[in-house]
Amino acid sequence: MLKQFNLSTLSFRDPAGEDAEWINIETQTQIDEISASITNGGAVWVENGKIHCSGKAPSEFHIFDKDKKQFVISKEKQDELLIKQRAEVRAQINAKRDECVNGGVFVPEINKWVDTDDKGRSTLVEIKADFDLNGKNNTYTLICADNTAQVIHFEEFKAVWNAVKTLKEKMYENAYMHKVLLEQSENPTDYNWSTGWSKTYQEHLNEQQA
Repeated sequence: MLKQFNLSTLSFRDPAGEDAEWINIETQTQIDEISASITNGGAVWVENGKIHCSGKAPSEFHIFDKDKKQFVISKEKQDELLIKQRAEVRAQINAKRDECVNGGVFVPEINKWVDTDDKGRSTLVEIKADFDLNGKNNTYTLICADNTAQVIHFEEFKAVWNAVKTLKEKMYENAYMHKVLLEQSENPTDYNWSTGWSKTYQEHLNEQQA
């Protein structure tokens, strides 16, 4: 024998003679399997005079059912798993929302894509301030997403401003809807949250290059 194993203390020792509390372990494979079981959420038991082990738990949310001799997810662990999975999917939804909000918007009135990231929105705020201060008969030059200069008058600026504002509102609304439905889903990882998102300028470029 290589080792002896104590089921009560879940410990090994070097062979030290026959003892009812110590089970003889003959192979290194047995030692490895027992070690993996007792250190990774599994179980070890004796049945018909022989030692058996479950192996490593499939995940931190699994427990070993000694009656069924298999891993299961308990109600408590299931709740923990759902909380974790929903949090992960919510993070993905938020990331997609921010990608769309900052990814640009097409404005038909000027036939251009405009930037909607922080820098792009700051530029629009500056132009709006100029219109408010100097009157609505002026024109301003807007650098578009394709890095071209577009001279715009006030009505065109309003169209750009409203497009950026509407994009943000719709993306937040879409994200909120998906997160509400996600909370109702019993299988968060299977929930399809891919609908309702606006195309970004980068996606537009990718389509043009395809």
